[in-house]
Amino acid sequence: MSAIGAIARPARAAAPAGPAGRWLSAALTWAVLGAALLASIGPGLYMLSLSFMDNQQLFGGQVLAWPLHPENYPQAWVATRIGQLYWNSIYISTGSMLITVAISALAGYGLGRLQFFGRGAIYALILVGLTIPLQIALIPLFINLKALGLLNTPWALIGPYTAFGLAFGTYIMKGFFEELPRELEEAARIDGADDFRIFWMIMLPLTRPALATIAIFLFLQNWNEFLFALTFITEGRMRTLPTGIYALLSSEFYGNYPILAASLVLFSVPVLVLYFVFQQQFVEGITAGALKH
Repeated sequence: MSAIGAIARPARAAAPAGPAGRWLSAALTWAVLGAALLASIGPGLYMLSLSFMDNQQLFGGQVLAWPLHPENYPQAWVATRIGQLYWNSIYISTGSMLITVAISALAGYGLGRLQFFGRGAIYALILVGLTIPLQIALIPLFINLKALGLLNTPWALIGPYTAFGLAFGTYIMKGFFEELPRELEEAARIDGADDFRIFWMIMLPLTRPALATIAIFLFLQNWNEFLFALTFITEGRMRTLPTGIYALLSSEFYGNYPILAASLVLFSVPVLVLYFVFQQQFVEGITAGALKH
């Protein structure tokens, strides 16, 4: 009993002493969480405040905009021709995302459910794609796209975005398909269903959290991508939002940072809306993927 008491005493001594210790522990926890929250959303809040200022307020050192200047937003919309930039970003990001999700679902089903020679080697090759940075492929892609006459076309971005998203999408989909019960597939085969019907009618609907997660990740990645869009698209009418705003930084926006901030807020709106609309599917996909992998 004395040995047990000797072991228990240090443990009791390490615990917070009474209400004061618990209050101090809670205060430290909230302080750390508050600091992390401020570091995360602080720049965004300042950009929002800056978008309602004028240059006099900005260079006067104000942090909060007052009085407000909401006219910055219509000026930013007109100066950036943001409607065209929006359309370019939407159809390029969405088109690439849909193609990648479709191919990833088929590849993930084949690698996760079907047995064939060389499956392990193919999957290992796909995983290598997760390690290749965009910068390494920039010059070879530029040469190939120029030879094919695809520069300054939507396919100059849709093609590379799709190719670089396939490894991630296939990896996630393979893990989900592998975890689905084999009994569902066997029952469908007894009823006379072929592989494609099993995939389309039975297996694919069960992977909706994975599909939603991949779709959101890829759309946001394509929406925010800058390097390829800057290199492969040089015509103003074909630019996406990041490069379109960047190109205007030295002309309409030169020295007018509140208008630039308003443009960046407009640029961020679709991303925030997308996250809040699909928040539940996004969290489910992340959680399920963590459990399965």
